[in-house]
Amino acid sequence: MQEGKQCYSRKEWGGIGAIFILCSLAAWANAAPRKHPPLTTVTVVVTDAASEKPIFQARLTLEFRDPDSRRGKTLSYSAKTDINGKYKFNFIPMEPILVVVTAPDHQSFGRQFQITQQDQVIHIKLRKPQPLR
Repeated sequence: MQEGKQCYSRKEWGGIGAIFILCSLAAWANAAPRKHPPLTTVTVVVTDAASEKPIFQARLTLEFRDPDSRRGKTLSYSAKTDINGKYKFNFIPMEPILVVVTAPDHQSFGRQFQITQQDQVIHIKLRKPQPLR
């Protein structure tokens, strides 16, 4: 055996490996648990700003931070409104979300909302496009 180097038998190495694994598991188990924000439902209601009639088949996109991501990854949900101009999104974290709405013959809409309550309802009024001059 060379001086300064230490050799382990297979039996000894197995014990060291087990100790390493146990220490790693203990450190992982003792790590601070990640707190997930509470989840709720968010209903988006889209109407025409002038007539206040519901807009059927308006395209909705919700973006929010993935609660399971450590790197701030975002999730995106898309849907279309029903005949009453509504769509209900489930399992949305009570954190800031971005809502984007598009509909034929209307201006696009995009804004960030803070979700602060259970079963939150967001009302969006879309305007007709402005004529070019």
